[in-house]
Amino acid sequence: MWRISTLIDRVVVMRSLSRERATKWPAVGVVGFPVLFVAVWSSGFIVGAIGTREAAPAALGFWRFLLAALVMGAVVLVSRAPLPRGRVVWWHLFVTGALLQTVQFAGVFIAMGLGLAAGLTSLVTDATPLVVAVAAVPLFGERLTGWQVVGLALGTGGVVAAVGADLEGSVTAGGVVAAVVGLVGSAGGTLYQKRFGADMDMRSGMLVQLVAAVVTIAPLAALTGGFGIPWTVGAVGAVVWSALVGSIAAFVLLFVLLRHRPGAGATSYLFLVPPVTALAGVPLLGQPVSLGAVAGFALAAAGVALVTRAASSPRRLP
Repeated sequence: MWRISTLIDRVVVMRSLSRERATKWPAVGVVGFPVLFVAVWSSGFIVGAIGTREAAPAALGFWRFLLAALVMGAVVLVSRAPLPRGRVVWWHLFVTGALLQTVQFAGVFIAMGLGLAAGLTSLVTDATPLVVAVAAVPLFGERLTGWQVVGLALGTGGVVAAVGADLEGSVTAGGVVAAVVGLVGSAGGTLYQKRFGADMDMRSGMLVQLVAAVVTIAPLAALTGGFGIPWTVGAVGAVVWSALVGSIAAFVLLFVLLRHRPGAGATSYLFLVPPVTALAGVPLLGQPVSLGAVAGFALAAAGVALVTRAASSPRRLP
């Protein structure tokens, strides 16, 4: 517990330092931080695939968010983190949590549950960097250079190559709608966080967001089979890993990126998640080696390099 508190305390300290060095990376290093980000986000999909083999996705999500909220609550108490002030701030945190946690992940799982192929679902939801990059131009005054546009195109091509083997799966209208809802949650939540959550205390802010996720996913779980999960290694392990890594560590890393990079530069690393997940699935899920995953990783890596290298300095919000 104290390690999680210490990690988040350090993130809070980095926030104050970023006021003087807004365009520099955190102390974890230029290479190490993106590698950690991609590894953490990719692990969530691997663990999610294992967990949903044994339990309903909404039930897993409910216990995941509840456990994460309890852990963050303990972190807030131990570190004596200040609570948000004002109803408007609480509301912004609630909306961000509902979008990033519940809407994003519920959309993905419902899409696949309604028959949309996993590859097609991934292709829709992984358009987040494109949506964020385009929306950040009018919302935050960020500029896209020609090289960044090329990088975004390469990143998208990498995602297509990585999931290409699954693109021949079934397509359903309901599944497409659910996947688009997941995209709205991911991209919308990211933009909302960058606009209204840039100055939040990482500890208490994430606690409110996770409480919002618990409250909003509970009705979905109640309507889709209840809250029960089997006491198996796969199901319980998925809940614990998803809570500590997927709902806490992953979003701490994302929020740090959003504070230090423009929208396009921060979210472009998500292009690497599908190919890395596909490659990790070979030893962990017994999936065959895919040439598309290897090519997708190369394309996505090149795209991310162009986007982040050409990223302009972020403008601080009032």
